[in-house]
Amino acid sequence: METPSKKPGLWAKNMGLVGIGLCALCCALPIIGIVGGTGFLAVLSLYAEKIAVVLLIISGGLFAYWQYKKRQAPPACSVDCACKEEHTESKAANIL
Repeated sequence: METPSKKPGLWAKNMGLVGIGLCALCCALPIIGIVGGTGFLAVLSLYAEKIAVVLLIISGGLFAYWQYKKRQAPPACSVDCACKEEHTESKAANIL
């Protein structure tokens, strides 16, 4: 009976080495993922901090502009006030 390879235990030795390699990956990948994920979050927070400062300045400027425009606009009925008198007279006439 002939063996498929020249050395009888070569296939078993190769499969054993593949199994050891897969076991090492199984143990190492969670550690690599944690380190990589932590690094990614650190880089992401660095860029988010720079963007947040710019957005804070822009939103503060827009809020100040909105407050300025709000003070400049006259109230709804302060120009003539005739609408208040007509409205109260018509109600008094309907009641009597």
